[in-house]
Amino acid sequence: MSAYTVTVAGATGKTGQHVASEALARGWTVRAAARRPPGRWRWEPFDWDDPASWPGAFRGSHAAYLVIPFNHPGAPEAAPHLIHAVAAAGVARAVLLSSLDAVDADPASPLRTAEDALAASAARWAILRPTWFLDNFTTGSFAGLTRAGELRLPAGNARIPFIDARDVAAVAAACMAESGPEGILPLTGPEAIDHDDVARALAAALQRPISYTPVAVGEFVEMMTGRGFPRDYATFLANALADVASGGKAIPVSDTVARVCGRPPFSVAEFARQFAA
Repeated sequence: MSAYTVTVAGATGKTGQHVASEALARGWTVRAAARRPPGRWRWEPFDWDDPASWPGAFRGSHAAYLVIPFNHPGAPEAAPHLIHAVAAAGVARAVLLSSLDAVDADPASPLRTAEDALAASAARWAILRPTWFLDNFTTGSFAGLTRAGELRLPAGNARIPFIDARDVAAVAAACMAESGPEGILPLTGPEAIDHDDVARALAAALQRPISYTPVAVGEFVEMMTGRGFPRDYATFLANALADVASGGKAIPVSDTVARVCGRPPFSVAEFARQFAA
C-alpha cells in the first residue's frame, strides 16, 4: 500500500464509495471519515455535529474528498468551517463535490460559500460541479419510481446530460493525485438525453416495462411527500426539474471526464447495464 494517504468524507455515499474504490485502485491508503465504521476502509471518526472530531479525521492525509450532506441540519452552514479545519490539518489537496447549480446560485448560498472557502484556503483545490446523477434513478430519490415502472416527473421534454457517479469519482480521484487537475470542473455525461431515453435504457437493462410520464409540479410534490420525502426537498427537486423543462436552465455537455480520465463518460445504456448486472 502506498504511503500516499487520502481521507474520503461520505465514503459510503453515492460518490464517496466510488472515490474510495478509485483511491484503493491507485494503491493509496484510504481513510473513511464517518460517524460509524464503514466496514471496508480504515475508519476515522467524524461527526458534522462535533467540530472537535474534524481535525483528527484529516490530519496526516495528503488529500481529501469533501461532500456536504445538504439533508443534514447545520451541515451546509458549517461547511466553510470544515474546509478551514481540513486546510489547517495540513491536507495539501482538497476536492469538493459541489453542483452545476452553483453557477447560478446566490453568492450567499451554502454551495457558493463552501466553494469560496475552499478557493481561499491554503490547500490546492478542485471543485467538481456535476449535473444530475443517473444514480438518482437506481439508488437515489427516483429509485422508487423506477421500481414502480413509471418515472412520473415534472421534467417535460427536458434534455439533460446525466452523469454516472462512477465518472464523478474517477475525476475526483484524479484531482486528489499529487499533480492532479485543479480549479472548477463541470461534469456531465456524454450527451443530453430526455427522460424517455432514461426509461428505455433502464427497461432494456432490467428487462421489464419502465416508462416516463410528465406530471405537474404539484402532483410530483404530493407523490414524493407520500413516499416519505420532506416537502421542502420534494419541492426543490420539482422546481429544479421544471426549470430545466421550461428551458430556463440549459446544461451544456462538458468534456471534463474525457480530458481528465482519457476515456468518454459512461452512457445511459452502460450505466443501466452495470446496475442490472
